Amino acid sequence: AKIKGLEDQLAESKWNDQNSSPRTVADFQASLLERYEKAKSLYIQRRMESLMVTHVSTYDPTTDEFEIPDDPAVNSSNNSDNDEGNRDDAETDLEKRHAQGLANLETAVQSVHAKLSHLRNSYQAVCSRRQELEKMVQDMEQDDNDPMDDKMDEDTADVPNDEDVALEQRRIEELQQRKQKLREELDRLRNEKEDRLKRVCQNRSEVALLLEEQEKMKLAGKDPAEFREKLRELKEMADFYDSLREVLEELGGVKICTVREDNETRQLYLTILIYEQHKVEIQMEVYRKTALKVVNAKWLTNPVVTNRVASEDQREQFSLTMAPLDDLVQVAKTSMGPRHDVWFIIRETCARIRIFQDRVDDLAILRRLVLTKVVGNDQVLCSLNEGIVIVMRLYDQWVQVEQIVGMNGLDKATTDKIHLKFRNRDESLKPTSVLEVVKNEIARLQKEEGLVLPQTPVLPKRKEINNDGQKGEN
Repeated sequence: AKIKGLEDQLAESKWNDQNSSPRTVADFQASLLERYEKAKSLYIQRRMESLMVTHVSTYDPTTDEFEIPDDPAVNSSNNSDNDEGNRDDAETDLEKRHAQGLANLETAVQSVHAKLSHLRNSYQAVCSRRQELEKMVQDMEQDDNDPMDDKMDEDTADVPNDEDVALEQRRIEELQQRKQKLREELDRLRNEKEDRLKRVCQNRSEVALLLEEQEKMKLAGKDPAEFREKLRELKEMADFYDSLREVLEELGGVKICTVREDNETRQLYLTILIYEQHKVEIQMEVYRKTALKVVNAKWLTNPVVTNRVASEDQREQFSLTMAPLDDLVQVAKTSMGPRHDVWFIIRETCARIRIFQDRVDDLAILRRLVLTKVVGNDQVLCSLNEGIVIVMRLYDQWVQVEQIVGMNGLDKATTDKIHLKFRNRDESLKPTSVLEVVKNEIARLQKEEGLVLPQTPVLPKRKEINNDGQKGEN
């Protein structure tokens, strides 16, 4: 009623400001009414929130209703008639109802949380099921697009045949060889870089020394032109001797790469390149303050020797690995003195590389002629089509034929005759030479002594019993 009266008075109010225009008064009344409406709406909203909090304890979950609050005017009249004792009882009852309302509110919140969790789990299950269905549909579409022949081709393609395996093996070998070449090229470039850096540092030190000498000569009153002319002559002589040394190294097959000294152990490390492929490091120490004695020697590159083939077919390549240089170091340390031990190691290493190169080339040819198996680096087994197996032992300068075994029925007397051809031979042989001698001897025995080589062996025929009770061959 008060609010209604206030609205009526505001609507009937008049403004007698002579300085104000009718438009200004109208705008002011409109803004005042708008602010009043906002204040009224805010008051009613807060009043409703207060009543809701006050009467939340009266919520009945079964009927889903609140108790209707009493009229404020009636409550005020009744409260004026009650005494102080009734007020205390009402406050106590209100506290109980408030506590009961809070408990009901907590129960409702827990129920809402449980329903929300159940709804979230259901939504996740639906999403996962939807993804599975989409994947199944995609698989079905792919199966519809691919014919049965493609599926059979895929099944057969999964099983590699022998040709694919061999091709893959050759590719792997080619990649490994290419990797090894790239690694060697990288090492070579690194060594060249180190050499160039060393030469640059050396040139800088020489230039600094020359400038210092020129300053000294200027201070002494001498002409630096004579000094520069002498340096030019010495430079020409040094270039001549360097070129001569390089020619000798190329002719001898041994090139000195680096010489470095370990400051901690006071040992000298000499790196040499042999036949432009194999690097060897020789470690030396000071001996009696005036000489250098060999302590150790080792391969820096992979000590593998490969046959020299003209074709590019990787299947024709054959290689052997050389043994470490420990035996040469032991002989040099125990039997030779300074200077001779270094010569011995370099000379024997070169000889070992040449021997292995010749051996590898000859074995590569032998493998193309007959079935050959190399055991280690010094034993060879050859199987000939004539039914003979040759066992050879390889040494540095010669080959020893250890056994000649006859297969497919060839008697021992015949193999002994063939083996006798090698017992009285003094000259050195190669594996291919041994094969040639054996074939020539077999041809001689066939021509002069009528040797008959056994044919391909045949399994014995199975015997069976006929209806007459006699045994017959089938």
